[in-house]
Amino acid sequence: MAIGDKQKLITDIVSTVLNEQAQTNISFDWFINKHNKEHFGKYFMTIDRIFATLKGDKQANQTKRVKALECDAYFGGQYHFIFEFDEYQHFSSSRLRTFNFYPIDLVVNFNIEEWKRLCENHKDKADKYRKAKATVDFNFPGGRTAQRAYFDCFRDFLPEINNLQPTVRINEFEVTNIYTNNKEACSIIEKLLKTKII
Repeated sequence: MAIGDKQKLITDIVSTVLNEQAQTNISFDWFINKHNKEHFGKYFMTIDRIFATLKGDKQANQTKRVKALECDAYFGGQYHFIFEFDEYQHFSSSRLRTFNFYPIDLVVNFNIEEWKRLCENHKDKADKYRKAKATVDFNFPGGRTAQRAYFDCFRDFLPEINNLQPTVRINEFEVTNIYTNNKEACSIIEKLLKTKII
């Protein structure tokens, strides 16, 4: 499947299993493309260190145009969580470095050690994905990859501060045998969600 197609399929199956409509065009006031003390609260110093470690340009970050970030989906109702589908390009060397800064008391709905292992296994391929692409605040080859890792931290840190449940992440390696929304696929996703929804 092309990048993005599997995300749509898995999101649809999660919606079926939860019997809750996935919202894919939702935005939050606090979910924007730069970090600040107001939004990150107790995690501000952590995200600031992550940004510096990824070689971000702080002045460019703080002066760039504010833009709302998107999540893969949001499930409301009784769930109230952001959903993210992590394809291989998320498992980069930049993402691996971010985990060195994760607070031990941060509640997440995925196994960090497993995500680190996947980064180790797939970082070479992930680092090559659109390697030439830079961004305003990560203005160097591989900058878009660094920015992706930076924004993934937003999705892990910000929900707690803003009274959402922890972000639920499913990665592509957990669902390699799913190609359509059918009973078998729903069973696989249901089992996965039981390990991820607190």
